[in-house]
Amino acid sequence: MPTTPQVDECRYLPGCQTDMTTERNQQPKEHPFRYKLELGAYRGAKFLMKLLPQAAQMTLGRWGGRLGYLLDARHRRVALQNLELVYPEWSPAERQKVAKQSFENIGTAAVELGTSSDLDRESYLARLDIEGWEHLERAEKAGNGVLLMTAHIGNWEALAQTLPLRGKPVSFVARPLDNPYLEGEIRRMRERFGNRTIPKRGAARQLIRTLRNGGITGLLIDQRVHPNEGKAYEFFGHPAYTTPLMARLSLRTGAPVVPVFGIPLDGWKRCRVVYWEPIFPETDSPETDGEEAVDRLTLRYLRTIEEAIRQWPELWLWMHRRWEKGRAAASPNSDPQQLEPSDKRASTRAR
Repeated sequence: MPTTPQVDECRYLPGCQTDMTTERNQQPKEHPFRYKLELGAYRGAKFLMKLLPQAAQMTLGRWGGRLGYLLDARHRRVALQNLELVYPEWSPAERQKVAKQSFENIGTAAVELGTSSDLDRESYLARLDIEGWEHLERAEKAGNGVLLMTAHIGNWEALAQTLPLRGKPVSFVARPLDNPYLEGEIRRMRERFGNRTIPKRGAARQLIRTLRNGGITGLLIDQRVHPNEGKAYEFFGHPAYTTPLMARLSLRTGAPVVPVFGIPLDGWKRCRVVYWEPIFPETDSPETDGEEAVDRLTLRYLRTIEEAIRQWPELWLWMHRRWEKGRAAASPNSDPQQLEPSDKRASTRAR
């Protein structure tokens, strides 16, 4: 299979050359008292939540999300601006409804993550309805490893546990939390069934190694990255900085990409984990190499994410500043500096 040029994947993940053990073993040096207070508050809330039945837990999560919608004016404004950008045909009432549901989803997801942390393998697996597993098996048969692609839709934390519970652990990329104490708690929850968290720093080479060994890796590509880490691709018809790392990895290793999403059911009591058909890298075209192949694949991935968001709009993270205000649509080859002048980066807002 033709391979892409020997490019530096680290360009798209900052600090790739830094030893990951430095980040993993980093000791808290700033605000240690505040970090410990946050950890105590988290553990206290988690303990109290576990005294309640599951339905009450999820109800409190939704109420917390509604409270966030009312009190967090900045993120509420970003959510409504994003919805206006993507759905200009909707009425203000429709956009407000979906924005509120998005906040409720985040509140419930946070509660579910904490309260499900003590479930054993059988109890956790019993909460999952798995659909499209044959798509993952088809991708595995290619023998080049598998790249899982998802987005901040619904219960993305639960879908990550599906594979190790069925004997297929995943190595996935996550940015460590600023609070190292909370980071340790979250890491233990994510890895307790056999998954491995790869810090963003140093991730590219570890992902390549995992894929070449036939393993499974996972990336979320729906969030905006720094211009130095990605390129401006059209997302819902508007330029949004996106990492092309997944396309580079697929072309470099031959690993197919399998879209997967975690959709809450029964008021978040269960989760429907949906696997979609794999996206294989181009191998039968003379234009397989180079940036054009990377751009084509990345755009295919973004169209898939768009399809999922349109299917479940109330479950996406609309309060994330995905786009820059007032930017015209651009091709992947657009000059990032033309899309986002450096003297305006700090002040622009998503629309």
